[in-house]
Amino acid sequence: MEIETARRNMVEQQLRGSSVLDPRVLTAFRAVHREDFVPPEHARQAFADTAIPLPCGQHMMSPRNQGLLLQSLELQPGEHVLEVGTGSGFLTACMRHLGAQVDSLEIHPELAETAEKAWSALEGPEASVHAMNAWSFRTHIRYDAVVIAASMPDYDPHFEQWLKPFGRLFVVVGRPPVMEARLIRQYPHGTTAPKSLFELELDPIVPPAAAA
Repeated sequence: MEIETARRNMVEQQLRGSSVLDPRVLTAFRAVHREDFVPPEHARQAFADTAIPLPCGQHMMSPRNQGLLLQSLELQPGEHVLEVGTGSGFLTACMRHLGAQVDSLEIHPELAETAEKAWSALEGPEASVHAMNAWSFRTHIRYDAVVIAASMPDYDPHFEQWLKPFGRLFVVVGRPPVMEARLIRQYPHGTTAPKSLFELELDPIVPPAAAA
């Protein structure tokens, strides 16, 4: 009962209180058990409005920020998503609950393995995780959405190449303490339309030079 009360408070106070009002996103947060994706030593923080430490010096975004991210993507059932930065795997699980198939890239093998185990028993479209540097990723697939769950000091359009026409890319750009979440929509002929969303501080993405 205590866990369900904490989950309900997270949805009603943190998400709704931050204008996360998409009913499908709220349902995903009720259905996907966030506590299963949190390291055991931080179990008491599972529903707190804070970033949670993960192995390898990484952090799990707060529920509020994950909710805002998912709401901005407007994912539809049957869409195909490329995620850069699997982290805990909770965001991946929520995207699956929204009906999206997810290909996720995680540079830290430990995180990739833990996340895959956490979502393995959940129902939903297929999700795959690849332990690799995202800058080395190559594919012929074009995605409906690309989610970069890490920050760039300056925007690099590298990941736009995997968007379908009318696809959208979520990215965080800037340096602490000023970082901005953006949604970039790609239109035919390669034109893009960036939109500023909200302030969000994230761990930095490994730079391209490290992919060599």
